[in-house]
Amino acid sequence: MTVLLGPNGSGKSTVFDVFAFLAECFESGLRGAWDRRGRAKELMTRGADGPLTIEIKYRERPGTPLITYHLSVTEARRRPVVASEWLHWKRKPYGAPFRFLENSRGSGQAVSGEMPDEEDERVDIALNSPDLLAVNALGQFREHPRVAALRTFITGWHVSYLSADSARGQPEAGPQERLTKRGDNLANVVQYLEEQQPLQLKRTIAALRARVPRIERVIADTMLDGRLLLQIKDAP
Repeated sequence: MTVLLGPNGSGKSTVFDVFAFLAECFESGLRGAWDRRGRAKELMTRGADGPLTIEIKYRERPGTPLITYHLSVTEARRRPVVASEWLHWKRKPYGAPFRFLENSRGSGQAVSGEMPDEEDERVDIALNSPDLLAVNALGQFREHPRVAALRTFITGWHVSYLSADSARGQPEAGPQERLTKRGDNLANVVQYLEEQQPLQLKRTIAALRARVPRIERVIADTMLDGRLLLQIKDAP
């Protein structure tokens, strides 16, 4: 578990939004993720020149080589453009890291296979648009397992931005295992816990009682019209 602490405006949400941004890029495309965040005006650092750059270092499993994913995005004619995108790793304890995927403005090269190496054949790649990510395209093909592993890793992140207003709605009844990104199905998740994980819900409410004064219980009540009402009952 990783816990980020800091005052308002210190960048906690920005750290999480890096992963949400990449997940949206891989699922619905860079253009949509870029536009939803206000384009370059809101995404670029104030007063800074050059592209927006994200770099992630990770290992697929303990003991495997360290992989670096690099993505730089700029804007042209109010549209995002992939300035540079690459994946590299260092399989041996000596020598420089080897790039097995490169993409810039829709064209580049990639090395396929389970363990891509510098001696392996490079294949030219050509994407239909300069705002497309090579990881998103090649990550759906079996012959690029290292690229696919990154795509699965990023899209597997589940990030929710909870707010009180979102939880005040009355969704249709029906148990749901996971919170949505906005948390507007909190009542459905409570219903799921009541039906499938009652002991876990009991422990959760006990923890709430220890931290929040005067809370007795939280229940999801099904109304006559088939909607769920989330009830938070005060202790006497």
